[in-house]
Amino acid sequence: MPVLIPDSHKDLLENPIVVVLTTVSAEGKPHAVGIWRRWDGEFIRITSDPNNRKHKNILANPNVSVMALDPQNPYRFLEIGGVVERIETQGALDELNRHTQMYMGKPNYFGTIEPAENEATYAGIMFIIRPTRVVKYG
Repeated sequence: MPVLIPDSHKDLLENPIVVVLTTVSAEGKPHAVGIWRRWDGEFIRITSDPNNRKHKNILANPNVSVMALDPQNPYRFLEIGGVVERIETQGALDELNRHTQMYMGKPNYFGTIEPAENEATYAGIMFIIRPTRVVKYG
């Protein structure tokens, strides 16, 4: 049975709020990073570079935590425990462009955030996270 996001806190996933993704290394060391993400109503979708710490940690341990803190009220938050069900390469650029649209109001990551010519060497990945636990406050 899917974990439901409470209606009272859905805005924290639907609005362009930078969230904190926490992963754990094979050695048990936590790693937290602010990220863009998109909630599709079932999964949290995050794009990444395949050579960074969060990817290495997820390969070692697919259990993650996503924390969305209300920028207007720090005592209102949503913490989602989840598991990375899939890591995909296909569609990663499209998802990155969706994030850019959501957070920056621009249609494309390359040409807005990064130089357009860097798109030719883009080799991104996408984490598909299924929520397994939700804690809300405020």
